[in-house]
Amino acid sequence: METNIRLAKEFSQGINALKLSDYSKAVFYFRVAMNKHKQDTAAKARCMAYLGLCEVMGGMKERLSVIEEAHRMNPSDTIILKVLAFTHLHLGQRQKGLATIILGLKIDPQNKELFEFLKQIGYRQKSVIPSLERNNKLNQVLGRFFRRNAPAVTLETVLPRAA
Repeated sequence: METNIRLAKEFSQGINALKLSDYSKAVFYFRVAMNKHKQDTAAKARCMAYLGLCEVMGGMKERLSVIEEAHRMNPSDTIILKVLAFTHLHLGQRQKGLATIILGLKIDPQNKELFEFLKQIGYRQKSVIPSLERNNKLNQVLGRFFRRNAPAVTLETVLPRAA
């Protein structure tokens, strides 16, 4: 029991360091938590995802592969998918980020956080001008214009709320 409390403490210290943009400190805490979670695959995968996010955000190494490995370890974890999508968006890979969010919604169709994430990146399902078809050039141009002016996705989008 004490070990789980200690692991939760190290994980939340990593989250707090990530919030403060202290990526090297966050990497340390996530590595410690990840190494101690060796038997719990789901917890280890989540630690790996945040570790990879820290490394990408800090410019230490572009460790998208760490997050992808975490996703392979636990493919049904929507939090890991959210971190992966954010990382794709941070690296300028909008289509991959969008596809990752949609994959998360296929896994958990009622996930409100993923729907909010879609809204934040400017994704819309309806045409800008409903009377015209979606593939109309005017709708496409206006759609790109409004998407560019969508609110920026922030790191707080992928951080756990309780930490």
